[in-house]
Amino acid sequence: MSKITRRQLITGGLAATAGVSGLAAAASLAQRYGLIPPDHGGIYGPGETLTYAAQRLLTRHSLAREFPRGMISKTPFANETPPPNDAFKRHQADGFTDWRLAVDGMVARPASLSLSDLRVFPSAAKSPKLCARKAGRILPSGSERLWLRS
Repeated sequence: MSKITRRQLITGGLAATAGVSGLAAAASLAQRYGLIPPDHGGIYGPGETLTYAAQRLLTRHSLAREFPRGMISKTPFANETPPPNDAFKRHQADGFTDWRLAVDGMVARPASLSLSDLRVFPSAAKSPKLCARKAGRILPSGSERLWLRS
């Protein structure tokens, strides 16, 4: 015969029901007050959620700039360029023959270099490495895009 009494079964059932109800109420309050981060899913979701909520409850300001969900892109755009303007289309049509690179400002020797002048210089290739801690996101800010690390 089982060693669980009817009283223990009822007490355990009431405790489980109260626990589930408490979790549901806590989740509802956390959602209402913005304590659940956008990236709360996955294997690190519970830790991210606790960190996110604690940061907002215990400090006056969040540590990172906050954006509405509609401004956060799904996939990062690596080196996205804006659509070409009229000046670019004009230079492109004539093969960039009139295009010049101005080197001026606080330089020792100001110069204006054409594309053929630039091709005389030795070339070097270097691949940049982008590193982001945790979940990086690209967010639009006017016409440019920002790489933010959270």
